[in-house]
Amino acid sequence: MSTRERAPVARFETRQGIAVFRLPVETFPGHFNNVYLIDDGDQLALVDVGSPLDSTRRDIAAGLDEIAARYGRAYALADLAHVVITHAHLDHSGNVGYFAAETPARVWVHELDARVLAAYEERMIVASKDLAIFLDRSGVGPALKQQLMAMYAMSKSMLHFSSVEMPDRLTDATIVGNGYQVFHTPGHCPGEICLKVDNVLFTGDHVLARTTPHQSPEGITLFCGLRRYLESLDTIHRVGGIELGLGGHEEEITNIYGRICEIRTFHLQRLDRLREMCREPHTIWGATRELFAGRLDGYNQILAIEEAGAHVEYLYQLGELAIANLDEVQRSDNPVLYYRTRR
Repeated sequence: MSTRERAPVARFETRQGIAVFRLPVETFPGHFNNVYLIDDGDQLALVDVGSPLDSTRRDIAAGLDEIAARYGRAYALADLAHVVITHAHLDHSGNVGYFAAETPARVWVHELDARVLAAYEERMIVASKDLAIFLDRSGVGPALKQQLMAMYAMSKSMLHFSSVEMPDRLTDATIVGNGYQVFHTPGHCPGEICLKVDNVLFTGDHVLARTTPHQSPEGITLFCGLRRYLESLDTIHRVGGIELGLGGHEEEITNIYGRICEIRTFHLQRLDRLREMCREPHTIWGATRELFAGRLDGYNQILAIEEAGAHVEYLYQLGELAIANLDEVQRSDNPVLYYRTRR
């Protein structure tokens, strides 16, 4: 969700009468996330915490004031029993240190993302090395690679996030609070989870109302990749009784099963296009420029090449693409890879 002003708080109610408040918070300049406060009459829980920027804490406080003024309910962060992080991207998790240190809440994150938050500096160093190898093999060339790596480093350092120990770790078997059910949905992020509270599903970035969530190759980050994402879509599609989806961005999702089908169709169409493109050998960067023509500026270049790379990787995993320059690959240490559709 991108807008210049914070949207108003919205209130929802589950079939069992559990109150849910959506608090939009500015996590990057002009970029907003949804933080959710759950009041089941016994305990308070928060889903996601926003970024480390001051704008997040400002907007959470403003949201609580708005709830008190509009709905007559005075909530305090000091009363939280649980905080659930849907995934370890910093617009959703970057403010976690405040809640771990300043509130009595148990702060939950999936075990595959706990290591990111607990060893963030290490993770960024390793991730940058994996990204550099991916860019080399994608064929971007030295000059553009240097620009993209500089943008990547700047985007991570500007938030000034410091590692936070995360002892409360989620798995598929975890029940949070008064029966809130966790579903591990990797793909967009290794430790992405959805949380089911009665008939409402908190979807993080797994399913969004309008945007098709970003994909990156598993070759860069384990437990990401399009294969895992599509499997995770199937996981949620099999869950019964979801009448409302509440995403980490954008508006509510009134038909989550239909939205899952739309997202799946989008990816299948992109895969079809790549199969056709790769009848002639293509690098990932070449495929990126065709898929995203006219939309390759700034940090979007990194997002686009990761997205294209995730789709190429998926087709290669299925054996539908072959390496067209195998002799060169055999002779070189870290060559550019050209992909061709198997005939």
